[in-house]
Amino acid sequence: MDCREVEKFIQVYIDGELDTEDQTIIEEHLRQCPACLAQADYERRFVEAVKIRVPKVAAPASFKTKLLTNMEKAPKQRPFTRRLMWSSIPAAAALALVITFTWTVTSGFSPLVSAAVEQHSLEPDVDVNSSDSVTVENWFKKKVDFNVTLPRFQARKANLIGARLSRLAEQRAALIRYQCGLRHFSLFVVTDNGGELDTKTCQRVKNREFCVTERKGYTVVIWRSRGLIYSMVGDSAPQEMMDVISSDSSF
Repeated sequence: MDCREVEKFIQVYIDGELDTEDQTIIEEHLRQCPACLAQADYERRFVEAVKIRVPKVAAPASFKTKLLTNMEKAPKQRPFTRRLMWSSIPAAAALALVITFTWTVTSGFSPLVSAAVEQHSLEPDVDVNSSDSVTVENWFKKKVDFNVTLPRFQARKANLIGARLSRLAEQRAALIRYQCGLRHFSLFVVTDNGGELDTKTCQRVKNREFCVTERKGYTVVIWRSRGLIYSMVGDSAPQEMMDVISSDSSF
C-alpha cells in the first residue's frame, strides 16, 4: 500500500471504523512511513479539537436505520472500497458538516497564532532561569510596559523553567517556558488591542473563555485577562492543553 492510498483511508482509521485486517495494514504502513504517521497524528488532533467544542447530538433512529440499510445494499468489494461507499444523502450531508467545521476551527484567529507557533518551534533559550513565578513576574516589570501575571499551573501539569523577551506580530511580548516530562510549552503575553477572536471556536472554563486552534502540528490556546492576551503553544493534543490550563489555581 502506497502513501496515496493510505491518505484516502486515514480518517476512517482514526475513527476506528476499520476491521482488524484493514487496521493492521494501515498500522504497518504508518510504522514505516514518518510522513503518513505525522499526517495521521495531525488528523487525530483536529478531530479532538472539534470534539471539545461541538456539543454531542444524538442522531435520530431513522437516520441510523437508513444508513444501515444503504450499507447492506452496497456492492461487496474489497474492504477499503466497501467502507467508503458514501453515496447516500445523509453521508453527503455529514461530509458537508465536516467541511464546515474545518473552516470554523481554523479561521477567525488573530495573526498572533502564527507568530506564536513560529517562535515556539524555534525552542528559544530563556534569559532568566527560575521556577518561581514571582521572580519571573518581577523580572518582566523592568522589561515590558504591562504587568505580566503568570498562571499557577499544577506541578504535575507544567513546571516553570524560565522566561525571555519576544515579539509577536510587531508587538513586544513576554515569553514564558514550561515543561512537563518531555513536553515543552510556550506562553506568550501581549497587550490586548481589542482584536476579535472567533467565539464560535471558544469554550468557557470557570470565568474565562478559551479559544483553541492548531497550526503546523501545534496546539494553540488563546484567552484574555486584565487587558492582556495570553497564547499558549505546545505539541500536546487540544484536550491535554486544556487540562494544563484549567489546572491554573489563580482563577
